[in-house]
Amino acid sequence: MKLKNTIPAAILLLASACGGPGREEAARAVPVTVLTMIPVDISEEIMAPATLEGLDEALIRPAAGGRVEEVLVSEGDYVVKGTPLIRLSSDAQFIAASSAAQAGVTAASAAEQNASRSLSRMRSLHEAGAISAQELETAEAMYATARAGLQQAVAGASQAAGAADNSLITAPFDGTIGRIWVREGNMAGGGPALSITNGSTLRAEVLLPEQYIAMLAPGQEARINVISYGGEYFPGLVTAAARSVDPISGLVPVEVTFGNDDERLYPGMGGRVGISVRTSPDAMVVPDIALRRLSESVELALVVDGAAHFVPVRTGIVNRGMVEIVEGLAPGDMVIIEGQNRVSEGDAVSVRMESEAE
Repeated sequence: MKLKNTIPAAILLLASACGGPGREEAARAVPVTVLTMIPVDISEEIMAPATLEGLDEALIRPAAGGRVEEVLVSEGDYVVKGTPLIRLSSDAQFIAASSAAQAGVTAASAAEQNASRSLSRMRSLHEAGAISAQELETAEAMYATARAGLQQAVAGASQAAGAADNSLITAPFDGTIGRIWVREGNMAGGGPALSITNGSTLRAEVLLPEQYIAMLAPGQEARINVISYGGEYFPGLVTAAARSVDPISGLVPVEVTFGNDDERLYPGMGGRVGISVRTSPDAMVVPDIALRRLSESVELALVVDGAAHFVPVRTGIVNRGMVEIVEGLAPGDMVIIEGQNRVSEGDAVSVRMESEAE
């Protein structure tokens, strides 16, 4: 429930009976605690269990297999994009292959340049009639072969460089290292090596009853009651709401995101997510315990001219032990919230402050 003026703003009144002819009546007055009505906001909230996940979360797998030579991070470390995480023993092999491939490119480039210069000379000599057409064709073929060799060497060097890069696993984004599955000396290949999560923003997917599908939309206020913090609430927003019902569960999937600037929330934490689907502004709101539920009606006990007076009411939104009264109350009415079951219509009451009623 979101309140413009929270309960401390509501007035708990003290009325003490003393002196005069009314002393005996005051002695018979039933002590009660009252809440003076002031307009507040109340929201209808849907609750559902959920588990927090990182908005950016990844399982890192080596692109090429190899023996783990060194694990460069620990679980819980914060890293930035590009930080080396794991080095495979195949590094030396790949680096050597990459160096050899680069040397091959250098040699092929020199051969291509020599063949190009030779071809230029042969063309000049052919134009001067110093060599035959067959000798020119041989020079052109030698140049074509040298050029093809250079292209092949460049492709091989690129492939070798990519393999060398794959042997050093780096962070794909800023985040916190989660679980590390590999250890130095292990073989790494098909399975995940480690996990990484960016916890600056967390998400939770909740499944809600079909009846609320038309009331759900991105931008709605939400919050999560986190078990690990004794039920403390953290604010969030609905970022996605399905426009269809899941055919297996019969529920509506909704995504809620939570800012985590203070880094108190962690992926894997569980709790209950609440989403505000509608709000009544400037409503009359009372504690649920103040209501007297009869067989066919609901009523509240008011204090009017020092006596108890019961009025029928109609209720609306219920949230966290508070109930909206849509009919039967007005601002300034004094509602008995403790002692209403000890009085009858017209009984004299003495109004006590909350501290006296405890």
